[in-house]
Amino acid sequence: MHPRKLVRDSIGYATSQFIVRAAMIVRTVLAARWLGPQAYGAWNALQLMMDYGTLAPLGTQQGLDQRVPRAIVDGDPVRLARIKRAGFTNILLLTGLFCATGIVYLSRSNGRIMSFWAGAGMLVAMAVVLLINWANYHTTLLRSHGNIGAVSRWFFVQGMVGAVLGLALIPWQGAWGLLWGWLLGTLVSFAWTRWDARKLAPLRPLIGSENGDLLRVGFPLFFFLGSALVMRSLDRLIILRFLGTRELGYYSLAVTALTLLMYVPDSATYVLYPRLLQGYRAGGDQPEAIRDHVIVALTVLSTLTPALGGLAFLAARDLIGAVLPNYIAGATAVRVLCFGAAALTLSNLASIVLMTLGRQVWLIPIAVLFTAACGFADLEVLRRGYGISGVAWATLATYVASGMVVLALALAALGAGWLGTLRRLFGCAWALLAAIGIAVGLDRLLPWRNTTDEAVRLIRVGLEWSAFAISYALAVRPLLREIGLRQVLSEFNLPFASLLRRDPGGAGK
Repeated sequence: MHPRKLVRDSIGYATSQFIVRAAMIVRTVLAARWLGPQAYGAWNALQLMMDYGTLAPLGTQQGLDQRVPRAIVDGDPVRLARIKRAGFTNILLLTGLFCATGIVYLSRSNGRIMSFWAGAGMLVAMAVVLLINWANYHTTLLRSHGNIGAVSRWFFVQGMVGAVLGLALIPWQGAWGLLWGWLLGTLVSFAWTRWDARKLAPLRPLIGSENGDLLRVGFPLFFFLGSALVMRSLDRLIILRFLGTRELGYYSLAVTALTLLMYVPDSATYVLYPRLLQGYRAGGDQPEAIRDHVIVALTVLSTLTPALGGLAFLAARDLIGAVLPNYIAGATAVRVLCFGAAALTLSNLASIVLMTLGRQVWLIPIAVLFTAACGFADLEVLRRGYGISGVAWATLATYVASGMVVLALALAALGAGWLGTLRRLFGCAWALLAAIGIAVGLDRLLPWRNTTDEAVRLIRVGLEWSAFAISYALAVRPLLREIGLRQVLSEFNLPFASLLRRDPGGAGK
């Protein structure tokens, strides 16, 4: 797990994710303007259903994440091939069952989704779910074999083709244009990914002990990630159920902002996970073999994501007012959830650590507890009349609590000790609270808060960003000292990297 390769793969994956998510932002803005809150809310409702379709394999993908890197390290090609074939079988059978059940159930429904999309929309959506889960089989194996570039291409092609075609079809097809574009983008990217993985991903089915083993090993992380998906979408489900598609359309901008801000931590953890598994196995299954890598990743991500959230918070209201004035009712929710990325980063990183160390069973009660807490909190704020802004605050609070608990368990499993665990938790909490406090303070204290002059508003955002960057850097500087930031930066292998390296032997040697 060479640091330079890890950084290079992370940057490549993050770059493709950034471009794709930027395209998704463009699609969101234009689609929201062209469709209006009602139709755009219906599209988001359908997206929710497709998101839940990724849960159909019931942990098979997470089981492959666990078993494939270990088989690679052990050098057992027969065992490796059987694991892959069992994973392929599980994914297709379980996804097919999900799609068939979904079509039958929704065909008997007259709810908000069916009233807009009808049976044809459900069939197209289920086809997308099947293709995505099949593609995930390929990308999981590609990632375990170290081919992060092919994984990046899958996301890039699907996102770019789907976004461009979807927008191009809106004038003729309305919200259906987004669905047709997403289907075509998924088809093209699936074909490319299948070609990339043709030598690594067998398509011969297998029924054996490996099928159950993949489910058994992967289910705890699946349950946690599935519950996290439910928790991350429960706010939208509740808004759809009690407030309708128009309010969901407003609130969906907050989810889009959160998704964009998650691209850096998602990229880092996606690349890091198989490397932690291989490093842990190669190190004799000892936590000390991966502890330093985890601490560095935690320190960097827990200070970077709150900073991104603070900058987004300061610009979001003015950006929405200028680009999507009809959605200004959702501006507060957008600003609140900008800080959700920092909390979700802690959960994501901690969960892969627990999986690597074989402590995945701890994730199940945590998932149940915080999913229930999130639902209760969201319903309570709606009952009290706080609307979608209250839902955003309740959701953020649940994210933070969940992240801290999972991180505490991960640090304890790594052998950090109670004092070290408390110190890391305090550092993460301090970075997030500092970002929130500085951003909210600047927003309220700097002049021209309610100005309608576009030039003045732009100047104000520039001043806020400058003041935030300086203040936040000073606030988190002590947290970054111990990880050797100079050496971390030098691993980027940029032209000026040599200037960042210390020469212990003195100049001229």
